[in-house]
Amino acid sequence: MKPTVPDRNFDNLASRFARTIYATPRGRIRLAALAQDFAELNIPLAQARVLDIGGGQGQFALQLAKQGAMVDLCDISAEMLRLAQDQFAAAGQPLNSRHCGLQQAADYFPATYDIVLNHAVLEWLEEPLAALPILAQQVKPGGWLSLMFYNRDGHIWRQLMNGGFTDPLRTNTRLRDEGNAPQHPLNPDIVEQQLNALGFSVQRWRGIRCIYDHLAQKIRDREGEEAVTRADLEYGTREPFRRLGRYVHFLAQKKAKEPLNNSVQLCAIYSEAP
Repeated sequence: MKPTVPDRNFDNLASRFARTIYATPRGRIRLAALAQDFAELNIPLAQARVLDIGGGQGQFALQLAKQGAMVDLCDISAEMLRLAQDQFAAAGQPLNSRHCGLQQAADYFPATYDIVLNHAVLEWLEEPLAALPILAQQVKPGGWLSLMFYNRDGHIWRQLMNGGFTDPLRTNTRLRDEGNAPQHPLNPDIVEQQLNALGFSVQRWRGIRCIYDHLAQKIRDREGEEAVTRADLEYGTREPFRRLGRYVHFLAQKKAKEPLNNSVQLCAIYSEAP
């Protein structure tokens, strides 16, 4: 029997993430892509109730708060929560936060929300797809789920470009404990199928860092961050480029009425051949 491994807690990496992700072009592209998707789909933010599950340091939730949203946030990492509270306080924005994992979110936040955020969380869970019904129940009918996850297709492409021909789905288990390499890249087609079964319709499918991650550093330096970001935002919503993104962002709207059968047959993450 495979031993049970707890969901990843980033207490020991919180400060590092602040330096190596959100203070870098990678993090700025991520935030720009999320903001563009919300803007282009005209998602109402003034007085919107937002729940950020696994919200970490709350960078994107803070952007929504500045546009009038009322934010609740939870995370399994107490250190991440502290950084989120500091950022909201520095910006003069209120934040209702709780220290808990995704599976306990409904116990602390029993209401349904206009918008639920879940960004870069699924790939760190031992049972990623089992989290989707939990997220779905927190979204009110007609509301939105903003779901960002580590992309299996982008991971495979990156491995192949680095010569990993034998087992392109292989992940480095050592980096699970020592770094920030996710261990469960997800198939976006399967995730979309599960969301459809839960009564959602994916209105935006974007690949994030579909250009940036596949450029040599010397080309990034030559072209400059602004040009690379512009290209990433432009091609991130187009096929086939969006499938090569390091992450996928889905903006999915919940149907106004609950589906008659809300049960979902969870698929194995690697059930399909690459």
